[in-house]
Amino acid sequence: MTSDYVLIDTDTMPVEDDPRNPGKKTQLLLSREDTGGGVVRISYWPAGFTEKIRAMATDGHRHYHRSVNERHYVLGGDWTALYWPDPEGGPVPTRLTRHHYLENPPMALHGINRDMGPETGTKFLVWTSGPGTDVHEPEAATESFDVEFEGEVPPEVNSTPILFNAQDRSWLPHPQQPGWLVKELSPAQDALPAVTLVNIPAGSSAPVHVPSPDGDVKRWLFLISGDLKLDIRGKGGTVPVGLHENAFLAWRNQAEIVSENRAISDGGCVAICIGHVLGDARTA
Repeated sequence: MTSDYVLIDTDTMPVEDDPRNPGKKTQLLLSREDTGGGVVRISYWPAGFTEKIRAMATDGHRHYHRSVNERHYVLGGDWTALYWPDPEGGPVPTRLTRHHYLENPPMALHGINRDMGPETGTKFLVWTSGPGTDVHEPEAATESFDVEFEGEVPPEVNSTPILFNAQDRSWLPHPQQPGWLVKELSPAQDALPAVTLVNIPAGSSAPVHVPSPDGDVKRWLFLISGDLKLDIRGKGGTVPVGLHENAFLAWRNQAEIVSENRAISDGGCVAICIGHVLGDARTA
């Protein structure tokens, strides 16, 4: 990340192999240093899982995280998530496809089964509040805890995953910008910013002002579709940036996002926004 912001075209960004889990590929968008402990990445899973995951989930696998929140937005492919809404019942499978949102809060039991691996592979946008959610991370030893696949849910596991397809939720009026629309995927929580889809119509020239975040990077956006033009105003001056589908933009506490007196999207766009709603905070 530069002193003010990071802008990534993920369509042209190299994809790296995960040495801890051969067959899985990753694009790291924000590191632990930039986020204050967690990461933002795109994960690519092959059809049928990797060899390591197939071995781990031969008879099913489930675990929970002690303190870290793990969020996902499906960009492509499919994934079958298992969860246990009834502590005394069996697993409930949900097949996730593009536009599904999945959040695993702390103490939420979730799992997979070898026989329910991705049919076509999976492309996830993933962001976490801290390390240790990946079973192959060193911190997983003290953060992620396996639970026998058969049997009752341990009493200390008192939360459940949040999962739904964003397309099934209605668009609502934007709180700051007439004509814009929003879908809240997850509200703000302690030390966790809200997750919101923002829909900007073609030709909109509404003013934008997203103030600087406090502390580590907590505000960013990923363009799900369309095009977007913004200015980044930081200590080094004002820099115009153009984004298209699959572009990623994050900014530090020295910078703010602005736009005035020009169209910010030629064809309209939808962005997933973390910690902001890409509007004009001066009118809130």
